[in-house]
Amino acid sequence: MANAKLMTPLFYRDNYNAAGKKMRAVLVREVSNGTDTYRLWRRDGKPDRQYPQGKGDDYILYVELHGYLATLRTTDYYLIDRCGYKAMVVALYGGEDKREQYFDGLRRSGGDEAVLEVLKQEEQKIQEYGRDPARQADYIKAILDGHVSTYLESKESSGKTFPDYIGALVLDELPTCRELSAIYQGKCREREQERKAKADAEDRAYCEERNQRAEQQVQEALRVIREGGVLQNDTVEFYRSRHDSSACSIVLYLMRQYQVDVPLRTQGWIASKLANATIADGRCSHLQFWGRKSDRASQRFVACMNELIRAIAA
Repeated sequence: MANAKLMTPLFYRDNYNAAGKKMRAVLVREVSNGTDTYRLWRRDGKPDRQYPQGKGDDYILYVELHGYLATLRTTDYYLIDRCGYKAMVVALYGGEDKREQYFDGLRRSGGDEAVLEVLKQEEQKIQEYGRDPARQADYIKAILDGHVSTYLESKESSGKTFPDYIGALVLDELPTCRELSAIYQGKCREREQERKAKADAEDRAYCEERNQRAEQQVQEALRVIREGGVLQNDTVEFYRSRHDSSACSIVLYLMRQYQVDVPLRTQGWIASKLANATIADGRCSHLQFWGRKSDRASQRFVACMNELIRAIAA
């Protein structure tokens, strides 16, 4: 636009604009409540919002403060709505509760058409009240006061809490805010390191506890194989981290540990079918598996199991 002007935004790519980069901006209007006066701007060029909800919803508004443009994080469309809605409710009904009561009765007596007609009347009032410069100035003042409160809290705590740059800009204390921000970021890094160290310790304890249980399973299985008995083909699971583990049937796990050569088909049968194996006199004397009565046991498994028994005994 011909009346666009180079202005300095407070933030550049969501960070404090320390380099003082400029942007082309267009003055929208000036609003005042008699005490506080604000100049409102928007970016020039391509709209900020791809899918606006209505007129004035395509650009984010900025307020000019001490030579910077600070975002209001709202568009003209929503600024009017937020400034006008409460005023409309008070003017037409006297309060939100009375508005709800009115609509409850209206739905019973007039139906949807009556409700839609009243909503149209409300929208007219919202536009009327919301466009009032004094109400807009009051609304912006309340937003800025919130930023100032956040900044002052950080200043009083010497950077322990978030230092709000917009609040600092209102008070013209950006250099102080930068110092507080450096302190705050350092404290955030410390807290993150502490959080990570605690999480890592909890993860290690979690893994150690479960791996200890798995190792106990393995030792019990080895005892049964050495001394004889029924070896249940339970699942054993070892953890590398809380969310990274490997699970395997305990018989197949031991065969891999003792380097018993097991065909892939037999591995699949052990993992999915084998229930238990009975060891007696240094050999597999009996086994149970899941399946139909007509299914047959894996003959190769018995040979592999006997090889495992000999490897463990050696």
